[in-house]
Amino acid sequence: MTHIAPSDENNQLIGVPQEQFGVINYAARELGLCMGFTDAPYVTTTEVYPDSPTATNEECILAQVAVITSALNYITTSTKD
Repeated sequence: MTHIAPSDENNQLIGVPQEQFGVINYAARELGLCMGFTDAPYVTTTEVYPDSPTATNEECILAQVAVITSALNYITTSTKD
């Protein structure tokens, strides 16, 4: 994996207030973003940059896999009765 983009001097990432380190919240449905196309209880989107000089294609693929497996681990451990 690669680094998480730092926020700017206004604590924003791409012009949006950072909620926690590396996390911003978007009005996904209103903006027509992919995670807004579902009513699923857990949604996310990830950004990896294969065109970055500091990230390889393999690192980007592994980052996506890490996100999915981490989400599945979270869901299975946090929703047990």
